Amino acid sequence: MLLNPRPQVGTMPTIIHPFLNSGVEARAYQIRAAKSGLSSSTLMVMPTGFGKTAVEWLVMAEFLKFEHEKIVLIAPTTGLVAQQQRMAREMINLEPEYILRYTGETPPSKRREIWDVGRILMATPQVIRNDAASGKISLKDVSLIIFDEAHHATGNHAYAQVGDLYLNQNQKGYTLAATASPGATKSAILEVAKRLGIDRFDVSIKDEALLKPYAVTLHNDVINLELPNTLKSLIYPLEEHQTREVESIQRMGFMGPVKNITSKIITDAQMAASRAISRRDARGYNAAKKIADIRRMHMLLDLLKTQGLKAALAFLEKAEDEGRSGERVTNRFLAIPVIHNFRISARDLDELHPKSQTVIDMVTEKVSNNPSSRILIFTEYRYTVNNLIESLSGVDGVKVSKFIGQSTSGKQKGMTQKQQLARLEEFRNGEINVLVATSVGEEGLDVPAADLVLMYEPVPSAIRSIQRRGRTARQRSGTVKTLIANNTRDEYVSRAARVRERKMYSNLSDIERQQRLNFRTNMRSNSLDAFSVRLENEDISAEDFLEAEISRLEKLYPKKPLTSEATASKSQKTTTLSAVVDPKDKRPSNQTGLDDFFNEQGGHSVKEKQAAIANVVNGIVDDLHDEINTSVVIDHREASSTLSAYISSLGVNVEYQNLETGDILIHNDIIIERKTARDLLTSIIDQRLFKQCLRMRDSNQQPLLLIELGEIGNSVHPNAVMGALAHITLDLGVPIITTKDSMESAYLIYLIARKMSKFTQAIRDHIEYQPVDDDTIKHLCDVASIEISEMVNQSKNKVDFVSRWSATGRSKQIELLVNITDIDFTVCERLLNKYDSIAGVFKNDLSVLQHDVDAADLERLSKFFSPNHQSKLL
Repeated sequence: MLLNPRPQVGTMPTIIHPFLNSGVEARAYQIRAAKSGLSSSTLMVMPTGFGKTAVEWLVMAEFLKFEHEKIVLIAPTTGLVAQQQRMAREMINLEPEYILRYTGETPPSKRREIWDVGRILMATPQVIRNDAASGKISLKDVSLIIFDEAHHATGNHAYAQVGDLYLNQNQKGYTLAATASPGATKSAILEVAKRLGIDRFDVSIKDEALLKPYAVTLHNDVINLELPNTLKSLIYPLEEHQTREVESIQRMGFMGPVKNITSKIITDAQMAASRAISRRDARGYNAAKKIADIRRMHMLLDLLKTQGLKAALAFLEKAEDEGRSGERVTNRFLAIPVIHNFRISARDLDELHPKSQTVIDMVTEKVSNNPSSRILIFTEYRYTVNNLIESLSGVDGVKVSKFIGQSTSGKQKGMTQKQQLARLEEFRNGEINVLVATSVGEEGLDVPAADLVLMYEPVPSAIRSIQRRGRTARQRSGTVKTLIANNTRDEYVSRAARVRERKMYSNLSDIERQQRLNFRTNMRSNSLDAFSVRLENEDISAEDFLEAEISRLEKLYPKKPLTSEATASKSQKTTTLSAVVDPKDKRPSNQTGLDDFFNEQGGHSVKEKQAAIANVVNGIVDDLHDEINTSVVIDHREASSTLSAYISSLGVNVEYQNLETGDILIHNDIIIERKTARDLLTSIIDQRLFKQCLRMRDSNQQPLLLIELGEIGNSVHPNAVMGALAHITLDLGVPIITTKDSMESAYLIYLIARKMSKFTQAIRDHIEYQPVDDDTIKHLCDVASIEISEMVNQSKNKVDFVSRWSATGRSKQIELLVNITDIDFTVCERLLNKYDSIAGVFKNDLSVLQHDVDAADLERLSKFFSPNHQSKLL
């Protein structure tokens, strides 16, 4: 089980529930988290190894009471899906045939049967997204959806898209999002909360009283290593060349002065070069080539400094393979003299980087002292995975293997889902005692005996750093050792990860304190009524157990007293925050606030008022949704794209058909051909674009070419692109609309579909029409006629509209004069009242204006007069 052990001796308290098997330990912090998860949609943040999975079991058990609804648990990898299914079958009191896997391993034709049969479905996000967006399954059938490793729910990730679909299809459903690391910034945490429909946070901190009895020792050691002089001598010429190239780009104006080159700076320079190319600036082509070489050189230097000589040579060998297949860019890079010389010098050398030998020494020592040890080695690069496998294979007692993702890059093939599952089982059973993994192994692995984690390099992400450390010290003390090469990228990456991790918990607290979470109305009460806890001699309610444990553990582990300085600081901070949170503290004691009006009649709270309004609005929206048929047809080729998921999440009914022409059909009236930037360039080169546009024009629908710009790049001259688009628009008569990305395209298609469904007319039909009587119309016309006559004749009579117009114009004049002269508002107003206009002010000599302003303002005005005017004053 994924739980740290209970340290106390005696009978273990267990949780009793009709849908739980015996043996689930009762822990107060888990019951507290389950209470939150059963009351409303919750983001549960809990340190790795403290049993997030156990909380998920408790919440599942309660939701199984809804017999005709399903529970879906989403995990990022098939390995985690299989692990979750295995543990749920052990702990949930439900026949195993109702706890099923729903992944891409199952053919689409058989997945529907699994969906219909299953009560609890363990799934990967891509499959849920694709099947829900295509209408093969309905998320209305799901009463609870659990997102394991929920920090993925950002941007275009399938987690976020499933969240969008669930919120759209099932507003009354519940979400439990579980993670040890929700995000390093407030914006990242808020995006996760928004995309998953989170109402509240439940945060468990390792140092709090409820968790302390279950904490095990985690030793986090940093090992600093100095690069040898031989390796430095190989690095120096490469750095000199990069410095010269960077200076050249800076002189061309595509990169500002910087102390250290980073990937982001290079990307910004590449975008600047692309913009120059689009403006037909010839310098952009040369700059783009240089920046591409700088990017590769930056990568090569990072590998040399942080990974080693063999990883760097493997990188160049991969580039050579790409060159043989026709990549001119890599051929140009390999032909650079300093690169050619480096390859010759390094070809026959052994590994020079100290990290490799350090890993061998630590693994050898650990295995010789404790042959039953489990060791996990994390690295960013597959090059390093292969090198470490080769180096450790000859060590006595070491049974080493790799654990990498499914993608294939060049000659390096990925692992299939079955291979990943088999490898995990071998590691769990002890057939393998050293596992070398890339990022795919960072999350959720149930490896309770992994007592040493070696991080070949630090990672800048606080999330990934937490996930890596969480692979050890799960049931017994463990050690994390991080290797850092001095004076390299390793050092500032390590510092950045520590700072972001410290900030994470304070960000969570700030978001809750500022009440920045969305409010939803389906909050549940009495959520723990069906749970009880079996103690040594009696059964008590889960609520009573929770209260008793809080009282007991807070006495057993009291908070450390603060120093006087810290107390003063904390008091000052608390006072400041309370002033922000509670507006009553900022008002006189007898002054009424807006929130007081909600309690005048019937004692209704603000949230009750919001809930009542939300229910009315939702009812109207549901009525409109039934009356309006907003649907689009998407070609089957686009079924697995993010576009279809985004369109479905906006409430549009998506159907999939084989379209003869175009990619998207709206109401049988509009046919859209969708192109990404890469598709556009490819279709221009092979002239497929013109044939597609001709077919759309000759169809009975209104054609539209939709282009997602992204980053066009420089593989085709911009004149060719512009010429092709001009031909399509002017000669073929096909309109062109450009968007930034698939999300923006989805919004555009959504708006077109709503327009075609006459949504505005449907809303207007729901508004009661109140006719205006003839007398009112005549009065309004008379007033308008008088105002127009006064404006035309420039009458001195005051007319409301003219007066407002004049006052607004004078106010703008005063503001403009203030901004120009930096003179006080009242002085500028006085000058304009006297001289009528800004021009009238500056027509005067300074000798005249000195009677209207003081010496300081006169000095400010003198800057706007010629020397002749100024001399008159002197």
